[in-house]
Amino acid sequence: MQPADNISRPQTGIAAAPRVGIGVALHNRASYLREALDSILSQTWSDITVALVDDASSDETESIAREYVRRDPRVRYIRFDTRRGMIASWRAAFEHATAEGPDYFAWGSDHDRWDPRWLEVLVATLDADPDVVLAYPLTRRIDPAGAPLSKLPRHFETVGIHDLRTRWVRFSRSDSVAAGDMVYGLMRADAVRAAGVFREVLCPDRLLLAELTLQGQIRQVPEVLWYRRQFEVGSIARQRQTLFGPGMTIPGRTTAPWQMHVRSLRATYGAPDAPVRIEHRELARLLSIYAVTYAWRHYTKPGVQRGVLAVLGWPRWLYKRIKRGVLLAVYHILVARHRVRGRSR
Repeated sequence: MQPADNISRPQTGIAAAPRVGIGVALHNRASYLREALDSILSQTWSDITVALVDDASSDETESIAREYVRRDPRVRYIRFDTRRGMIASWRAAFEHATAEGPDYFAWGSDHDRWDPRWLEVLVATLDADPDVVLAYPLTRRIDPAGAPLSKLPRHFETVGIHDLRTRWVRFSRSDSVAAGDMVYGLMRADAVRAAGVFREVLCPDRLLLAELTLQGQIRQVPEVLWYRRQFEVGSIARQRQTLFGPGMTIPGRTTAPWQMHVRSLRATYGAPDAPVRIEHRELARLLSIYAVTYAWRHYTKPGVQRGVLAVLGWPRWLYKRIKRGVLLAVYHILVARHRVRGRSR
């Protein structure tokens, strides 16, 4: 299948690098892979390169991926022999998809579906405003069979906000930031690289969005252009198993995402070679805002509360027994006094 190129290229005798690189992390979703790749490769904007990074799949993913490499010269395939985790595979997907120096980058998946105009609309959005570092569409969730779910898309953007602190406060305090949706938008490749791509933390997608917020604005296109297939509900406990591979430090049960993010942001933007220069006192203010608002949302989640209570199980056990002992002691004292008074009469 030879793609039709809808982009005029300069007549230099040398093929220009694609303007968009798409990195797709693969792992054991072979039953949905063809639908996902067909929707990416049939975009009306076809000036792309697609890097498929297979994190040691054990199903038919490899054979399907190699089939698309043979069919379409825009596709390349990279396979890990052993499982390395999502952070490593997402980072590799970025590096391979941007090896030729495209202007823009997007992550794809092996199980979702994209509207044919997804790239066309988002490229035009970034081309129109150099202050926008990320453009993403409205998201429609679908079930494993492809039927639409009732959950409505969230609405969030910082377009038009040029002041860094105002933009940061809006991002930090908003309950409408859907990091898992926004990270599949179209980004300026240089901005993603400056933001560390996917750092070795819990919820790396949210940290990436935070760092992009320091660099520029986020624009939400008011069209449903991405259909996100919903499987099991994500959780912090599950991330500890899927994000980190061999040789990586897996955070403990009591380590929260906001703690890891604040440490990473302080180390990155407090350094002399920081991607964005922020005065130290101002950086401390921004990190305080981020820590307080993120910690509040984190600890008010029911799943996190159950985990915290599980960790605090032994103090609760001790408290209950001390309380019971005190109550029993008071009871016996009152009974004894009652008996003494009865005898004195």
